[in-house]
Amino acid sequence: MTLQISRSRIILYLILIIVISLGLKLYTVDFSIPPHTDDVSYITTAIEYSQGDFFLSQKKHPGWPLVLAPFMSIVNSDNLLDYANFARILSLTISTITIFPMYVLARKFFNEKYSLIAASLFAFEPHLNYNSGAALSEPLLILVLITSMIFILHNKTKYLYLAFVFVGLCWWIRLEVIYPMIAIILIYFLVHRTKSNSLRNFSIGIIFLLITIAPLFIQRDLQFDDPFYVWYSGNIFADDYTELMTAENSGIINFVEKHGVLGLMDKLANGLTNLFNVLFRILYPYLFILLPFGVLFSLRPIDQKLKNVKANWIMIIVIICILIVPFTVVDERRYLFPLFPFLIILSTITIQRVTNYGLSAFSFSDKQKSIFLIITTGIVLLLSVIFITGITGFGYGPPNTALENEKFEFAKHLVENFDGRILRDAVVIDYLSYVNLTSNDNIDFKTIKSPRGKDPYPDQYEPGRVVQVIVNGKTVEELVTNGQTRGLKYIGILEKGSYFFPFLNDLYYNEENYPYMKKIFDSEEANYEEFKIKAFEIDYKKFHDLNG
Repeated sequence: MTLQISRSRIILYLILIIVISLGLKLYTVDFSIPPHTDDVSYITTAIEYSQGDFFLSQKKHPGWPLVLAPFMSIVNSDNLLDYANFARILSLTISTITIFPMYVLARKFFNEKYSLIAASLFAFEPHLNYNSGAALSEPLLILVLITSMIFILHNKTKYLYLAFVFVGLCWWIRLEVIYPMIAIILIYFLVHRTKSNSLRNFSIGIIFLLITIAPLFIQRDLQFDDPFYVWYSGNIFADDYTELMTAENSGIINFVEKHGVLGLMDKLANGLTNLFNVLFRILYPYLFILLPFGVLFSLRPIDQKLKNVKANWIMIIVIICILIVPFTVVDERRYLFPLFPFLIILSTITIQRVTNYGLSAFSFSDKQKSIFLIITTGIVLLLSVIFITGITGFGYGPPNTALENEKFEFAKHLVENFDGRILRDAVVIDYLSYVNLTSNDNIDFKTIKSPRGKDPYPDQYEPGRVVQVIVNGKTVEELVTNGQTRGLKYIGILEKGSYFFPFLNDLYYNEENYPYMKKIFDSEEANYEEFKIKAFEIDYKKFHDLNG
């Protein structure tokens, strides 16, 4: 079946897809809400880069802040929120323009119409759209990763070299993206091994890759005396997230010595289980239907080049294999977002196969098949809208401004009324960094320097401040005991519980069982409607009296 479409119509349809996608993205953003902890880190780093201070973060790569830096120079405001919103706009822009290279990548597998379908699946994907306005690094990473895939599947040698350059740029953006390097190398030999001078071209490509990433290793050596230094790289085999944040040298050898080989296998199996659980959840609302059939159809491709389909599978499998270990510790869905372009390729195969061959069995005309594709795209869009708006009670829903304002007020209340170190625990202190940077009129947030040593969370406490502190523990008693050595003074716990410290959940509902915990804040008493939280001050004397 030939479903041809003119170049002008392709551009028109892509523009329409982009406009709709941008509308979905903008729906998820409230520009009045201050940035969260990770957002603040990227933005303040970008401000420092814009001033010519090119240090390296201990746990984040500099790619996204470097992209932000020129624009931070343009903002020139005394309001940190202005910088945050500019970063959000740039993130939205990058996510939106990535629809074009997604279409180009799809053309390696499909004709124009099905490539537009793939671009639509990508453009309407609600999880990516929701992430696009958060001023985080994922949109940039996805753009660069798609581009590297386009180039590695190209026949011309110069584009192959560019593939290695772009996969090197991935390394500038995210710490955990060793997988594109591995995948691109494997794909190169899959697609280009039979060509003349393939080894020479590969060697040149590796040189381009090394040149691209070399400045990072040089800078890390100069700053940390270790070209491979990453703060938690030696702790990746920690038992859980809090141990990852606090342990020293919990690498694979120590883990095997502690738990044995069977313990290691169990840990990896748990990581794989966590990964697929998260993957299944982010396939809603439409990829979970399309993807399983696409997987089956991809095993015997009809309309696609077998090498390209295998290349797509290599990227998927390598990403999953590399992420198994991180998912043993923390099941962060954002890590899986770079999978979407390649899962969408498989999902589009389902639509193509049904249209080309399923409908042909019923003698559908080309016009009728085109109508089917339009209806399919409309259903995808409808499902995306329903999921993003949350109108059925399932999905994201609009930004909860009331909730975020109350979270901000809680952080402000802490800073204005208390003094000491509070447990670092997810959304409890989402806005603490922002408030600390903006609450003191005598301090210019543009002049504050990020930590330069090997510890990304040095003790920044000084009298009159409330700062976060990382403490590990598997029981309340253990957390308090370990917390005393680190100066822990306050603990906040949400009504819905703690992801990292589930044993604290009992504290919220049964505070009378913990007489050494003095309640200092209760959202019910403060008449909060959305943010349900209690905060406690630890009485260490009473704790030791009760526990011997």
